[in-house]
Amino acid sequence: MATGEPKKNKGGRPKGSTKKADPFRIPGKPGRPEAMVPDEKTLKALNQYGQAGITIERMAAYQGVSLTAFNNFRKKWPEADEAIEQGRAKMDLAISLAQIDVAIKKKNPQMLIWLGKQRLGQSDKVEQRTGEIAVHIDADDAQV
Repeated sequence: MATGEPKKNKGGRPKGSTKKADPFRIPGKPGRPEAMVPDEKTLKALNQYGQAGITIERMAAYQGVSLTAFNNFRKKWPEADEAIEQGRAKMDLAISLAQIDVAIKKKNPQMLIWLGKQRLGQSDKVEQRTGEIAVHIDADDAQV
């Protein structure tokens, strides 16, 4: 260590520094800190975005990072995608329960038909009838 330089702690910061070490940064590794970290706050936000049906592009914008940085974050931290999917699943369940409530408790015939088609494989039966059509052509009226 050259003379005149302050002593450094284990994180490479000058002794007495009040800045906390980044838990997601590898000590001694050069470069910028991660743009996003999978902390509780971030995962909760991703879960809420999933519930709201927000696109991945918008999620990146709301987190203040580029789409590339957001996708890299998702690749590196699978729990991010898990949080998004859990949020989407919660909303899907809420929608299904609401539809069943409207169909069954309120006896809504359109919803009952729709649910029957979606869940029970029911379908509309289309009948086609072919009838005979009588065509009368009078030779006197025909033009050549």
